[in-house]
Amino acid sequence: MHRQRGTGIWRRCLLIACEDVGIGDLDLVRHATLMTLGRDMRRPFGDDSEVLTDLVRRLAEAPKDRSPDYLICTAIQHPGFEHEREMVAQLSTDQQIAVAVDPDQPVVARAIAMWHASGVNGGGPKIVGTGALPQLLDAFDQRGFPDPLASIIETAARKCREPIVVMIPLLWKLVQERRGTTAVEDSPVPTAPTFHGVPAWTWDKHTRLGKRAMRQFLRETPTLDATMSRYVSDFRAPTVVEMACFLVDAIPIARRLNWSRSRELEAMGLETDMMKIGCPRDGVKPILDIVRANLDQLNSIRCRLLAAQIERGSVA
Repeated sequence: MHRQRGTGIWRRCLLIACEDVGIGDLDLVRHATLMTLGRDMRRPFGDDSEVLTDLVRRLAEAPKDRSPDYLICTAIQHPGFEHEREMVAQLSTDQQIAVAVDPDQPVVARAIAMWHASGVNGGGPKIVGTGALPQLLDAFDQRGFPDPLASIIETAARKCREPIVVMIPLLWKLVQERRGTTAVEDSPVPTAPTFHGVPAWTWDKHTRLGKRAMRQFLRETPTLDATMSRYVSDFRAPTVVEMACFLVDAIPIARRLNWSRSRELEAMGLETDMMKIGCPRDGVKPILDIVRANLDQLNSIRCRLLAAQIERGSVA
């Protein structure tokens, strides 16, 4: 990506740091942000190739907390929180900031308030106004957000232009409010065959071969087909199974930060991803469980399709 997109790699690494690491390593979020500020800022750490190699290694090895992704997706897309979205949208920016820092407010309402008050709309239709990002972050700074992370988050939000970044101060505050312990946990990730060193889950719903494999998986796995038929219409089934496979075999993490609400937010995020494409809430867990129990079958199909494509001389 560095060779093909040049400086675009620094924004990508920053987004990864905010989305996948977050409060798991705030110092790394700070470092990734500083590396986006130009070559003069990077020069003391080496040439760009050296700095990038070091940054990517640190991102890969860092304990992960994907709560920023789960929380912002829930705030924006979960069908069950439309009332909260309407309520927050009608507030003034000052009132939205007050909701965001209020420990007595529900966490999703606080996340929606963070989004609106930040003025960072992200992709898709324009929904939020200009907001007041400095004032929002100052409100967290006054409540003990580690110095100088408020200014770092402001810079990161402006560089990435994604509201996922402004979830980090809220998540930090949620940890403080619960006064619970945080612990890094090493978790096994699903095993998968490799092809020339590339794991099979690389062929996910974002690839042509992955889509073919998942549709074949649905046809060849009777328990999956029966479960899908119970909860979703036939025309939705391919999209739902693609998402379920992605959630089960492509996003588990080996080192994760566990804290009092991390599992709750993960569950909400997975539920949001499934429900936004038409899976009913009561079907989310059964479908994910069936996919999880049959990953070997999915990988067998991937192997078969890959072998056929390699024989023909093309892999996509």
